[in-house]
Amino acid sequence: MGVIGAGVAGLTLACLLAQRGHAVTVYDRGPLGGKLQRVWHAGRWIDSGPSLFTFPGVWRLVLSRLSETDPLDLQPLPGLGVHYVPGAQLPLPVPVDHPLYEHWVRYCNEVAPLAPHIQTLLTTPPSLTRPRFVEASRALARLLLPHPNAERWLRARALPAPLHHALAAHTLNAGVGPHAGSALYALLPALMAHDVWRPRQGMFALIEALCGFARARGVTLRPDTPVERLDVRGGLVDLGSEMRRHDQLVSAIDPTRLAGLLGRATPRGVLSVSGLALYGVTASEAELPLPPTSVIAPSDYRSFEQAMRARVLAPDTLSLVHYQHYQAYQASARVLSVLLTVPASAGAYRAQHPWVAGQLRRIEEQLGVSLHGELSTALRISPADLAVGGATGGAIYGRVFAPWRAGPLHPQRYRLGARLWQVGTGVHPGGGLPGVLGSALIVDELLQQHHAP
Repeated sequence: MGVIGAGVAGLTLACLLAQRGHAVTVYDRGPLGGKLQRVWHAGRWIDSGPSLFTFPGVWRLVLSRLSETDPLDLQPLPGLGVHYVPGAQLPLPVPVDHPLYEHWVRYCNEVAPLAPHIQTLLTTPPSLTRPRFVEASRALARLLLPHPNAERWLRARALPAPLHHALAAHTLNAGVGPHAGSALYALLPALMAHDVWRPRQGMFALIEALCGFARARGVTLRPDTPVERLDVRGGLVDLGSEMRRHDQLVSAIDPTRLAGLLGRATPRGVLSVSGLALYGVTASEAELPLPPTSVIAPSDYRSFEQAMRARVLAPDTLSLVHYQHYQAYQASARVLSVLLTVPASAGAYRAQHPWVAGQLRRIEEQLGVSLHGELSTALRISPADLAVGGATGGAIYGRVFAPWRAGPLHPQRYRLGARLWQVGTGVHPGGGLPGVLGSALIVDELLQQHHAP
């Protein structure tokens, strides 16, 4: 088995395949981990990439198939963070003593019937011959229909404006705004607000665990090994200086990257958003009065979405601020990360860029805290960086598909040919880590069926 791409999806699938006795080689043009990296900066290690670990049941299912215990030591976080929306600050989940609590409960009660099925939707191959998949899909359809997108679904609930605005922000889990994103993403806060975690040793602990599992099962890991071409018919991986043959190939890279390796035309379409990430480190004594997560929503989603589609900077944007305390793998330190949502234009924005500086001022005004000192020597990861090994323009989730293609109706096929499969955000967009872990579980099951006598 040859796996192209050593992000979370590629590494997870490699472990699962090796567990079944397959010989597996994983290739990546860069370091192991994909978007999830541990970078040495300003005398500290900083973890880039996802900051929250949700739906941990999916991870536990991976561990179960591998017959492994959990090495991550997941620590609970107090929900999805404080959401700053026009005229209000709103923690999710909404506290009992908050004026909007009864509306939050009404919303959660409506979404509750889907809770027993969410892991099935994340981890089960889509098929009408699978009773559990059909049951889960029906439960989802009963909640979503007849509303085509998140904005319409939320509007039909007649929620107070601050809560509506806060929930709408979570369609960015799919890289789009609420008018383009599936109503499924408006349900996510209710399903995961009490199930948010982070590994004690930082998010990169997930990559370390997967690499350890892979090596223990004999997987050959080949980072910094660019693949120049794929010959699917012959099962060949062209590395330029050598050619490797495999019985089956799995793409764990963006579909546009895969098309290039296959010599095919690049798929076209509207792109999901990208991001500019800034990471600053402070001594633990200089603690900022910030919650672990803050979400600063755009003041107007319509103008924000129009800007993203046109690949121009929005008047104001969705911003995420994470304040994390690390103790286990380095001397005690607090890491401040700021993610600004930007269009997928491969821009190499710097903190001094007028638009970036303006958004940082907006964040400071909303949070009531100066971030200048923490971000003055920040590590920067821009869309230009994400585009090097990822989707066009640095789009975090690649191309955008119609809202009805979300959830169980995955936008891309898992099997592309007799010897070619694909896994990761290209086929299971949105949902962050649970989505890519789930896609690995799905392809593992499909490949097992394919090789069954």
